[in-house]
Amino acid sequence: MDAALAGIIGAAVGACGTALAAGVNGYFTRSQTFLQIVGQQQQMERQIRADLAAQMREPRRQAYASYAAEASGMLDALWWASNALSEDPPRPEAALEHLRTFVPSSSTAVERVFLEGPEEVAAAAAELAGLIAGASHIAFGWIAHEADDPQSRNEDYAAELQQALDAAKRARHTFRLLAMDTVRADGGHPEAEQASLRTAAIGEWASSRQTDA
Repeated sequence: MDAALAGIIGAAVGACGTALAAGVNGYFTRSQTFLQIVGQQQQMERQIRADLAAQMREPRRQAYASYAAEASGMLDALWWASNALSEDPPRPEAALEHLRTFVPSSSTAVERVFLEGPEEVAAAAAELAGLIAGASHIAFGWIAHEADDPQSRNEDYAAELQQALDAAKRARHTFRLLAMDTVRADGGHPEAEQASLRTAAIGEWASSRQTDA
């Protein structure tokens, strides 16, 4: 092999090595860039989730607290009425007056919970409202019975009202737990889908800007 041929082969090998090195370097550069983009997107999504949670936390906290306070007041009034009706002699007038004072005829507290959501908290609020309404129906029926025939004692009302109050108190406990979990959420739930959609929209906007540039 003469020197000229050796030089050509050496140059070709060198060129191949340089091209291979450039290709490998380009591959790793693209991989690193892709990982950076993925990491940035994930970080952006986490931030959006946290921002969404922060925006929703305070109005939800207020709605949950208002309804929890109202529900507790209604349960207390029903308990007081049950005691008044269980006395000897029963005091239906006092029970009715107490219920009228502490049980609101109309309220928007539960509606605010329905609007604020999320669905599991709204469902728990609806269940609690239904159980309180059922207990109230029993209490007013008991009051009417005592007012119509004060000499006729009916122990069924007392047992039914106590069962209804116990069920409502359990529902109140469930509502409180779900409400606490929601207002303490860091954005991982329950608005994750909204955060993903916002992240995708921002990504598309950024890509269009790069394309225009």
